[in-house]
Parts: sequence; C-alpha cells; structure tokens
Amino acid sequence: MVTSYSSSQTGAIATVLASAFWALTALGVAIMVGRQTATALTVFAILTVIAWIVVPLYAKRVRWAYIVGIIVIIIALVGLLAMPGTPPWYMFADPVYNFSFVVFYLVMLAGIYFSYKSYRELKTS
Repeated sequence: MVTSYSSSQTGAIATVLASAFWALTALGVAIMVGRQTATALTVFAILTVIAWIVVPLYAKRVRWAYIVGIIVIIIALVGLLAMPGTPPWYMFADPVYNFSFVVFYLVMLAGIYFSYKSYRELKTS
C-alpha cells in the first residue's frame, strides 16, 4: 500500500468509495423492490462490480484505473439522467429525495474532478 496520498488521490478514493457504497445499496433496493427491468438491473450490477474493482486500484494508485473510474461515473450519470421520471428503486419523500440526488450528483462530479487530477499527477510522477 502507498504510504501517502495527495489530496486529489484521497478525494478520488473517497468519492469512488462513496459511489460504490451507494450503488451497492441502490442495487439491493432495486432487487428487493423489483420494479426495474432485467436489463437495467444487469447493467447496474455490472457498473457496481466495476466500481468495487476500481476502489482498491485507486488505493494502489494504478494510473489507468482513474480513467476507468471516470468512464464508469459518466456512464452512471448519463444512465440516471436518461431514465424517464424518477427511478423507482430510489424513492423518498420529496425533500429528502431531491436533496439526496443533489448530493449524489455532486459526489459523482467531484469524483470525476479528483480522478482526473489524480491521473494527471501520476502522469507527471
């Protein structure tokens, strides 16, 4: 394991770990509620597995993992934006629902930023 991380690398690890935990929780709820199609669940499960594979690679500072993380985050954001209406597997009362999505998108956007900065740092190292 690496002895010290830059602030960008720490931010990248934290945001990807938070996203992976969110994805695992949301996947569990999606399976229990059963309102998603089999295709949507399969894609979501694959993205969740990739996110959990990327977490230790971020911790080891594997350079190409940051690009994979950025791609997975973009696919997840586009997938959530492309869904018509509200995703039934993530349903809360209005104030909590709206706030949780704002936080989720901010974390994901921060993940892209920190992953890119970490990728650039490792390029110059």
